[in-house]
Amino acid sequence: LVVNSPSNPTGAVFSETALEGVRDLAVEHDIAVISDEIYERIVYDAEHVSLASLDGMADRTITVNGFSKAYSMTGWRLGYIHAKGDFVGEAGKLHSHSVSCAVNFVQHAGVEALENTDEAVAEMREAFADRRDLLVDLFDEHGIDVDVGDGAFYMMLPVDEDDQAWCEAAIEEASVACVPGSAFNAPGYARISYAASAERLREAVDRLVANDLL
Repeated sequence: LVVNSPSNPTGAVFSETALEGVRDLAVEHDIAVISDEIYERIVYDAEHVSLASLDGMADRTITVNGFSKAYSMTGWRLGYIHAKGDFVGEAGKLHSHSVSCAVNFVQHAGVEALENTDEAVAEMREAFADRRDLLVDLFDEHGIDVDVGDGAFYMMLPVDEDDQAWCEAAIEEASVACVPGSAFNAPGYARISYAASAERLREAVDRLVANDLL
C-alpha cells in the first residue's frame, strides 16, 4: 500500500484518524506500507502525522522522504528512507549497484539543511501560504471556487471536461504550464503549482483570463 500525505496533486493532509484507518487495515491484512512524506514540512492549517509513529506501524512502514521540497534541493536528488534494518540493508545493496551513492557535496548540503535551516523553511512555508491564498482570491474574482489543500504547493483548478485540451491551450495560447488532472485520475481539473512568485502567479491568471480560459 502506498500513502502520500501531504499529497501531490491535491495538497490534502491525512488526519491522524484517517491514518489510524490505514494502520488498522495494514495490521489486519499484514500489509507493508510505503509512506511518501516528502512534503511533511510544507503544511499550513493541519498537523503532519508520520504513519510509522502510530502503534503497530513502525515495523511495517517504509517512510520515503528527501530534500527536494522543504529545502529547495530538487536538482541535487538527495533522499532517504526509514524502515526496518533488514529492509534498509537490502535497499542499500540495490542502491549501491544502481547509482553508487549521492555525490559528496550534496550529502554535506543535506546535513546543513537538517541542522541550520528551520527559520528559512518557516519563511518559505509562510510565503507558500500567502501565494495559495492569493490564487484563491484571484480565482474567486472570476467566479471559480477551488478546494484548498493543507499542504504541499498545489491546487486543483476545475476546468473543461477535456482537461488535456485545456492544458494544451493554456500552454500554447497563454504560455501557462499546468498538468492535466487526468494524469492523476482526476479528469476535469488542472493541477496548478504556486511555487512561483506572487507577481508570476498574477500574470499567469491574467494570461488565462485574456485567452478566455477562465
